Amino acid sequence: MPAEASALSRPVSGVIWAYRFDAGGGARAIALDETIAPSDPAEGFVWVHIDFVDRLARDWIAGVGWLSGDARRLLLSVDDHPTLDFDKHAVWGRFSDTLQEHPGEDSDRTVPMRFAFGPGYLVSGRRHPVRAAALARSKIQSGQPVSGPVALFELMIEQVLRAMAETLRALRMEADSIEDRVLDERLHDESRRLGPLRRTAVKLHRQLSGFRSILREFPEDDDDEDEQSHQAASAAAERLLRRIETLDQEVQEVQDRARFLQDEIAAKLANISNRHLYVLSIMTALLMPPTLVTGFFGMNTGGLPFLDGSTGWIGASVIGVVASGFTLLLLRRLGFFD
Repeated sequence: MPAEASALSRPVSGVIWAYRFDAGGGARAIALDETIAPSDPAEGFVWVHIDFVDRLARDWIAGVGWLSGDARRLLLSVDDHPTLDFDKHAVWGRFSDTLQEHPGEDSDRTVPMRFAFGPGYLVSGRRHPVRAAALARSKIQSGQPVSGPVALFELMIEQVLRAMAETLRALRMEADSIEDRVLDERLHDESRRLGPLRRTAVKLHRQLSGFRSILREFPEDDDDEDEQSHQAASAAAERLLRRIETLDQEVQEVQDRARFLQDEIAAKLANISNRHLYVLSIMTALLMPPTLVTGFFGMNTGGLPFLDGSTGWIGASVIGVVASGFTLLLLRRLGFFD
């Protein structure tokens, strides 16, 4: 290899990590002074993970000759929407991953993850820490063998889907808790709790839709023995699509439950408001006659009864009570207390 090409193949600032896998799937970290180049597919492959925020890393990608021009352009592009493309030998694209701000703590913000793989290599990269690569690396460091670039790509997606399944399980538990309180009519802040639940379910559905859109674009099976990587990619895509369809169906079930619970909570709150208004209306009706009586005896006109003597207030009070009692009997007769 010429000295200039060898220099371009060496790790630079912005290469987050690099591993070389042997034919048995075992991985070892590539030292900083070691050349990064695709392995012979019969002997294993290399995985390079890039930080595209670093200008030197972008320059390194732009100068790597074993990546096709289209793959390099996609890796260096600023577009974020999920996409996938391929040629006879390689596959490259973007998918939406979840931001991982701190070790062991995942955010719900989605960010793009870029990848390109072919015979003997897989290159991945991001501008923000993402979950897929970190989870796959932890599996590799724990000793899990990886048979090839397609298997590593499948492992990354599988780890994201597993984390999404855990989030979905938490959403179902939250929905169960809200439903129990709604059925027991112990409403407090259930409507407020439904908001984050529905928002998370929508984000999961969008992310799964992004995965589905790129996996459906994977190259179809080819009988040509030279296209074994595409055959493996197609088989992996089919397996992942089945898992994604199952998860997406569960997400839609959670969304349907959330909408049902929102309607149920709204109906119960409306019933509570109606009961309060009913009681207020009855109280208003019962207090109207005494109000009328007090207003009558409060007129500054001559000839009012009970003006003479010290017990006139008793007579006025009795009239008010009798008027309220008569109103109560009338409301009962009209069926307002049924």
